Amino acid sequence: MRQSFKLFLPVILVLLSMNLYGQQDPGEILTAEFVSSQSAGMAGEALDVAVIVDIHHPWHVYAPVGNDEFTIPVSPSIFAEGKPFTVGEWVYPRADMISVAGVEAPAAVYGGRIILHTTLAIASDATDPLEIEGEVYYQACDDAQCLIPSAINFSYTLPLVADANLRTATHTEHFQNIIPQADMPADTQVEDDEISGLVDDYGIILTFFIIFFGGLALNLTPCVYPLIPITISFFGGQDTSKGRTFWMALAYVLGIAVTYSILGVVAALGGGLFGALLTNPFVLIGIAAVLVGLSLSMFGVYEFRLPTGLMTAASQSKAGIFGSFFMGLTLGIVAAPCVGPFVIGLLTYVAAKQSVILGFTMFFTLAMGLGLPYLFLAMYSSKLSSLPRSGTWMIGVRVIFGLVLIAMAIYFVMPLLGGYGNLVMSIFLIGSGVYLIMFDNSAEGNLAFNRIKQGIAIILIIIGTWMGIPEPERVGEGIAWEHPASQVELDDLLATEAPIMIDVYADWCIPCKEMDKFTFPDAEIVSLSKKFTAIKIDMTKDTGDFEKYFLKKYSIKGVPSYIFINNGLELTSLRSTGFENATDFLKRMQGAL
Repeated sequence: MRQSFKLFLPVILVLLSMNLYGQQDPGEILTAEFVSSQSAGMAGEALDVAVIVDIHHPWHVYAPVGNDEFTIPVSPSIFAEGKPFTVGEWVYPRADMISVAGVEAPAAVYGGRIILHTTLAIASDATDPLEIEGEVYYQACDDAQCLIPSAINFSYTLPLVADANLRTATHTEHFQNIIPQADMPADTQVEDDEISGLVDDYGIILTFFIIFFGGLALNLTPCVYPLIPITISFFGGQDTSKGRTFWMALAYVLGIAVTYSILGVVAALGGGLFGALLTNPFVLIGIAAVLVGLSLSMFGVYEFRLPTGLMTAASQSKAGIFGSFFMGLTLGIVAAPCVGPFVIGLLTYVAAKQSVILGFTMFFTLAMGLGLPYLFLAMYSSKLSSLPRSGTWMIGVRVIFGLVLIAMAIYFVMPLLGGYGNLVMSIFLIGSGVYLIMFDNSAEGNLAFNRIKQGIAIILIIIGTWMGIPEPERVGEGIAWEHPASQVELDDLLATEAPIMIDVYADWCIPCKEMDKFTFPDAEIVSLSKKFTAIKIDMTKDTGDFEKYFLKKYSIKGVPSYIFINNGLELTSLRSTGFENATDFLKRMQGAL
């Protein structure tokens, strides 16, 4: 009975759609345009051609693979009977996997713009211009209904020449990196990505506002948390006027924005992993050195001053506007590794447009949204200088800020310390707490601050002790991850019949460590993982041949990233980036089965 209902379900949906929508002009649903890779053809050659199909919102059409026998896939055709050419196999782009009416499992569909490639083998005796005619057969659906199948026609006249010098290459952007659907990396349909959809729906100006608020949302990711204590430490205790503090804070935020923008454009246009600069030991050591240098200034070891030429422009030492901008430039790197799907969409869009100006402008807007809270944080931090001082009150404040800066320096070099990172941080925190209680006498003249300082010291000792306790070995089994180190090993794993679950991680990635500690050990996730081939890809250093291959094939822009594959096709709707709790990740896994 259920099979009979399933058999007639497409017919029922079509009848319902005819009642709800009536007969619609196919041109209102999609348009089709034939294009050639050359302005003219030559007798005896195989010429690359394509049909550009624009599917209007909110419609989608079914892909020719990845669906059951009851769906009607999009089908292009060129009428070759009686013509002096033959048509090759059609090459389809990767489809999106979404839940649609009438199909039990996620369906493979197309939306937005797709490009369907094929070849024309022109007869060696062809002389006249080729009159090319064809159609695209499809069934349009939205999230609830499907229309009656229809077709839209296209035509094109292709001149023939005898000399290749008499023609030029055309539409080159549509004939680069033609990859069959089964081999195509995810997210290559840049015309239908998230940012393109925003531009199409809201226009470029409103899209910039949306990008700005997306930057604000980035402050909820773990990788930007370190900016909070650094900002407080840098601006706390500055003895400057309110107006100058504002300009310093603005310069600080602009420094973050400039660095973030440059990183984003380089990553987008270069195809590298966003935030991978933090894999460079020299960068990590450089950031740590800046923080330690600032901390020594807080302890009164010396006054950190810029070179004489820069001092003239900055007017002050580290409190100058230039110094604040330089600090922002350095710390903008901190925000780079943690990116979500929104930022990945922005990366994809910039890479597709290949416009440095557009890319920098969009990422600058995003980074200004990211930095806006730190403008207010810097202003608030500077208010510490206006609090009533009693004796060595401010010396005590500066000591605490100096310890925070050293802790952040250790945080940045922890990936270089391997398994000793937690131990080093633990010893420092405990030592800092003991120092504040037993040796620092800067708050003797202020009872209230002395109590606050002792409270901070106790907290540091507790946190340091907790970090120093070795983690007990987990009881029970965990996810049986495979760790391929080459393309051959990966291809062997992908050839298995079981669904594929891929975790892309890096040692310097905070959310990756949170996933390993809190999400992946969950009993339900471990149990369900037995139905998958679970693969971990290490992107700590993305400069190897295998890492470069994986980055390009799957368009990885940030870590952690999670990829699910079933029946040889990536379930693009299930791809995600960033930390997820066990409940949400379990739902993602269930959707891949």
